[in-house]
Order: sequence, then C-alpha cells, then structure tokens
Amino acid sequence: MQGFFHGISFRLAKLGVIIALLIGLLMSAIQIYMDFQVQSEEVNNQIASITDMSTPPAARAIHTLDNMLANEVAEGIMVNDFIVAVTIEDELGNEIAQSKRIPRESGTIWVTRRISEHLKTFSSPLYIPDHDKNDDHGIIRFEVDMDAAFSGFYKQSSVVIIIGLIRSFVIVSILFIVFHYLLTKPLIRIAGQIKDINPGSPGEQRLSLPTHTRDDELKQLVNSGNQLLDAVDLALAKRRAVEVVLRKSEEHVRQIIDSLPVWVGARNKDGHYIFANKALADFLQTSPEAMRGSHVGDFSAFFLTNPAEVTNLDSEVIKSRISAQIWEEKWMGADGTEHSMHTHVMPMEFYDEIVALVVSSDITELKSAQAQMEHMAYHDALTDLPNRSYLVERLEEEIRKSARHDYYGALLFIDLDQFKYINDSLGHPAGDGVLKHVAQRLMAITSDHDVVVRLGGDEFVVVLTDLGEELSNALLRAEEIGERIRAYVSEPHFYNDLELHVTCSVGIVIYPEDDAGVHELLRYADTAMYQVKEQGRDAIQFFNKYMADKARNVLVMEGELHRALETDAFSLHYQPRVDVHTGKIVGAEALMRWNHPTRGMVPPVEFIPILETSGLIVQVGMWVLQRSLRQVKEWQRMGLWSSDMRLGVNISPRQFRSSKFVDDVIDVLDSEEFSAEMLEMEITEGIVIHNLEETISTMATLQRQGINFALDDFGTGYSSISYLKQLPVAILKIDQSFVRDITEDRNDRVLVETISAMGNMLELEVVAEGVETIAQLDLVRQYGCSYYQGYLASRPVAPNAFELLLEKRIISVTAET
Repeated sequence: MQGFFHGISFRLAKLGVIIALLIGLLMSAIQIYMDFQVQSEEVNNQIASITDMSTPPAARAIHTLDNMLANEVAEGIMVNDFIVAVTIEDELGNEIAQSKRIPRESGTIWVTRRISEHLKTFSSPLYIPDHDKNDDHGIIRFEVDMDAAFSGFYKQSSVVIIIGLIRSFVIVSILFIVFHYLLTKPLIRIAGQIKDINPGSPGEQRLSLPTHTRDDELKQLVNSGNQLLDAVDLALAKRRAVEVVLRKSEEHVRQIIDSLPVWVGARNKDGHYIFANKALADFLQTSPEAMRGSHVGDFSAFFLTNPAEVTNLDSEVIKSRISAQIWEEKWMGADGTEHSMHTHVMPMEFYDEIVALVVSSDITELKSAQAQMEHMAYHDALTDLPNRSYLVERLEEEIRKSARHDYYGALLFIDLDQFKYINDSLGHPAGDGVLKHVAQRLMAITSDHDVVVRLGGDEFVVVLTDLGEELSNALLRAEEIGERIRAYVSEPHFYNDLELHVTCSVGIVIYPEDDAGVHELLRYADTAMYQVKEQGRDAIQFFNKYMADKARNVLVMEGELHRALETDAFSLHYQPRVDVHTGKIVGAEALMRWNHPTRGMVPPVEFIPILETSGLIVQVGMWVLQRSLRQVKEWQRMGLWSSDMRLGVNISPRQFRSSKFVDDVIDVLDSEEFSAEMLEMEITEGIVIHNLEETISTMATLQRQGINFALDDFGTGYSSISYLKQLPVAILKIDQSFVRDITEDRNDRVLVETISAMGNMLELEVVAEGVETIAQLDLVRQYGCSYYQGYLASRPVAPNAFELLLEKRIISVTAET
C-alpha cells in the first residue's frame, strides 16, 4: 500500500483532483456569483413591489386616522416571511401601526453577514392624494431578514457545489483509471523486471510490455533498456577477462617483487605499511601479510633511525611528489649485525591515495669492500702504515692548513742504515719483521695528530703537524722528536732469538716552505737524509738550503745580541693579569724587548730562539729576573704593588736545565730582598719532556722557597695531561691559539672549557692568554677561567705606562680595546 501512494498513478490522480477541484470551485464560484446578483435584484424588486402596493392604503390610513386600516396594511406586509417588522408613522412621527416577529434561526446567517446585512431596514414616504407631493405626510418602515430572503439562493448554490464536486470526482476517477492502465501498470511491470535483473549476468534478463502492438515512449524505453543490458553484459565480460589478466599479472609482479634481493615496501603518510615484499618481511622476522597495517615504529629495534624522521621523510615525499635518497641507512639484524642500506623513497599512486614506495639495497658488503680497497689503496700491505698515495694527499692538506692558520710543521724522512745486510744474511722474513717493529715504534712515539708513512723498502716518513707559530720552537720540537725517533729505532730488535741492531738516518724539513709542494718537501727531506748518510749515518739533519739561509742571519743576530747585552740595549715591558670577575689587576708578566739600532723593535720570536741556541738565554734570563724584581720593588715602594700580586717571568728550557739555575734564583731573591711568594715562574712543556724526575726535583726545591710555577702555553704539546698531575704547578695558562678563535670555532670552545674544568678540578688557577674582545672574555669567564691576559686589558707596555694602569687598579672593558 505504501508503494501505491508513491506511484505515478496516485500522484497524477492527486494532482488531477486538486486541479479539478480548483477548476470546479472556480466555475461554481462564478455561477454562485451570478446567481447572487440575480437573487439580490429579485429581492430588491420584490421589496419595491411590496412598497408600491402598501403605500396607498397606508397613506389613506394616516389621512383618515384609520388605525385599523393601518394595522391591516402592516399585517398584509408581514405575510412575506422574509419581513420581520413593519412600522407606519404620521408626519409628526407618531406610530399609527406596528407589527413584528422574531427572525428565524438558520445555519446560513454567517454567510449572510459576510455578503450583506442580516436585518436590513427599508422605508418609503407616504403622500395623501390631492396634496402637494413635496410634503411628507407620513412614512412606512419595514425590516427585512436577508438570510430568509436569500434562502432560495443558498439552496441553489449548494446544489451547484455538490454537482461540481461530483463532476470533478468522476473526471479524476476516469483519469486515474486511464493513467494506471496506460502508464503506471506498464512502468510497474518494467520496474519489476529491472529489479529481477541479475547484476552478474544482465544480458540474460529482457524487458517487455504486456502488448507488443504499441509503439510509444514506453516501447522505446524497453528497447533502450534491453540495448543497455546487452552493452553492460558485454562490458562485464570484457572486464572479467581483464581482471583475470590483471590478477595473473599482479601475481607475477608479486612473485617478482618477492624474489628480488632488495627490500620493497610502501608506507602511507602516517607511517603504516601498505605492503612489503618477502625480503623485507624476512629481515624483520615477520610475514608480508602481517606487515600490512603495521607501523614503522613497530620495527624500531631493527633500524637505527628515529621513526619520527622516517615518517617525516615519507610525508615530505608524498606531499612534494619528489623522490628522495638515503645514501646510507643503518639497520640492525636480529643477530646484532649492522647492515648498510641504500634507500630510495618515491611517491606512488596506490588506489585512491599517494604512498611512499621504499626500495632499499643492501650495500654492507659493498661498503666493506670499498673500505678494504680504500685501505689497500692508501696503506702498506706489510706494516699497515699509510703509503705514498696517502702521504701526498694528507701532506697537501697539512701544507694548506699550516699556511692558513700560520703555524709550522715538519717532515722527517727516515731511512734504515745498512738494512740490506739483514735481508741478505737472514732473508726477507727477518727484514719484514724488523720493518714491522720499526713501524710499531714510530707509531708509539708520535701523537695521534702526526702521520707515519712507509714509502717502500726501508724508507719511512713522519709528518709532524702543528709545531706552533714560532719557527724557533718548531725547529726545537722537530729536532727533539727526531732524536727520540733515532734513539728508539736503534734499540734492539729480536727475531728468532737473534738480537738485531738497526740505526737510521733522519732528514728534516720545516713546512710551509716558499713555493714548495709535497714532492719538493719530500725531495728536500730526502736530500737532508742523504747528507746524514754521507756524514756517517745514525744522525738527524735539517735541509741544508733552509739551514744555510738561516745560518747567516743567526750568526749576525747572535753577535748583535752579545753587543745588546753588553750595552744594556734590552728592556722589559709588562702586561697585566686581570681578574675576569672584578677587572682588578692581580699581577703582571715581564716580557723582554730589543730595540735594534737600525731595525728598531725586533719581535721576540726572532731573537729568543737564537738566545736559546747560542746559550745567551741563561745570562739574559737572569738579567730579566733581576731587572723585573727591581721594578716590582720600586712599584711596591710607590704603593702600586701589593703583596698578593704576582710577577710572571718566563724561564727557557736551557736556562731551567742549567746546573746553577736554582742557586742563581735564590741568590737574586736574597740580594733584591724580594718575597718569593710574589714570583711566578712560567715554564713550557719543552722543559717538562726532558727528564721528568729532574724537572720535578728542581721545581720542588724552588717551590719550597715560596716560588709559584705556571705551566705556560698549555695544550699545545702532546704530553701536558700526562705530566700535569705530577708537576708542582699552581697556575695553568691556556695558550692564546685556543682563545683566538673561541667565538667562531666550536673545537676551540670545547678545548678551553675542558682545560679550564680540568684545572679547576685540580685546584689550579686558570689563566686565559690572548683575550682581545669582550666576547672572548665572556666565554673564558663562563668556562671557569679565573684570570686573563691580552690586548683587551692592555698590550705589553713600558714601566711608566704600566704605572698608570696600576694607579687605576681596575681594567675597564666596556668597549673593546
């Protein structure tokens, strides 16, 4: 029944009823309106007729004052059932006759009140015959019940409406029957046939009509439907064939992907696997089916990358549609072995979404083979030391670095003396054993920053990196290390209970050398080594050209230094040491200056090494000590120097190792009546590395006198940390080379912070040298340094200028100086 009320015939019938009713009502309304006009005219005519008939007798009754006649007239008018009241009055308004009755009750009164008045009054003047008609002699008035007057009209209108409704219903019923049999019933039949169609085989079902003679739109609909069913059936057949082919193709692709040795998987933007091949699933110890829907984080134990980084990369590839590569991705197997994977992440359309296709190739063996090949290409097969190829590349790099950072290095060319005799007498296995022992000894004696290379045969090269910014120190350190290498190599080598002795010849060249590349430096060092061979072997020799160029200048300057000492041409400048927190001057470092008669002020880096090598440094060092003590005594007398301040004096290695050093120092302190607690001797690592026990003994003797020791230029050598805990030092001075780039170089910041922390833990006073900017000062203060020296506070100045600083006592560093 519910389907019926939604059918086309019912909706058409409903629409027809509404239209028929509207039309019927409109026609009935027109008919009723016309009838109303006719009825109204009849009522008016009837009232006019009654008035014409009753006026003469009513006028006579007034004229003759015949009340009986007047009443008869009134009663005669009341005969009409639609008149409910009659009144006759004379000219003076006196009532001559009156008749009334109650209006009848009717169900149509509400209609009457909308189209007219229920009770309507009519009146007419009365004229006496043979009198002037302009004079009224009375009036007759009667009241009409319009509902009673229109009663016939109402009955006729009801009939019209009923007939119209019946006519409309008959028309709608006929239309409904016609629509049902001509349209609705065939459509219901077609709809039922369509409902019965098998979606899998639509061509098996046909649409039809009950009669085959009609040729209208329904017949066209049935024919078109049958054609559509045939087309859909054909399309489904083709699709099934394609699906079979695709299913077979997909299965083949799946088999191919599963048989690939690479890992293949697809992840959506949330990091969930859409699919994975067997190789990937096997590595993750699961199955491809189990991986579907699993999150990449579920396998975090197998790879060393943060899952968030993996999903972020997948999302970026999916969003940008641009492929990405991970050149080396680290994975961890279930057995703990590490795998290196080369991974491609590519965007791919997968049904209705874009996913990240991830293909990873295992390059673990390739990386291992590459590393092994690279190692073989750059290392000697016998000693496992780097070879000539490695040396060329590394030395080129070191030459550029030394030139860029303005420091010196050295290249040592080492050749074993008469090594051929061992090979000839004992065979190559014995010679190979000796070469391995030499390689081990060279590695043991050099630092991690240095390079040890076997060129071939019995030739070795040692590259010493960063020997400092001063050439003299670089020469000294290169000479010291060369001597240690020579002595260490000459120690006995044991082979099959045989004690073998081997010496070596060492040629040394300092770099960077003007216009000298790697091969030139090797040639220079090789030349120096052969000069050692010519002079008897088992020695070291610097490159002759370099030594010849410098020897003349050294000899000239050495003579000038002798004259300068004799003529008192040396002077002392002082640089303040400042508290990093208060800015208070807590001491000074005495620095020697030489004002040459023709060259002017000669930098200390030029003449100090010559003083050291010539032996003048012992005499000059005592002069510096004595002159600086006198100056401090003078400042103390002036009230500028307090007893808690310290004077720093540099002590050279040769001066420190002098047999009379301790006695000379004590004599100077006594003669100048100087408090030993105000004296601070600054020593370098060059002093420490020679005979540690003797060095500690000398320092302990002077420390008992009250003298403090500072380890200067800390961090530039290779032995500082191992010796620091044994040395009786109280002050640790961080070399300016670490402070210079502390604001830009992270490595320097780490070194300064580490050295400062180590010094503080050892309860040492830490001094930062070379502070030139407020930013550097802020960092060394942050890292725990107690004091600083440098251009930020003041350059080394003459005594009179230093007095002005002492008078202020506080160094202001609100602006960089």
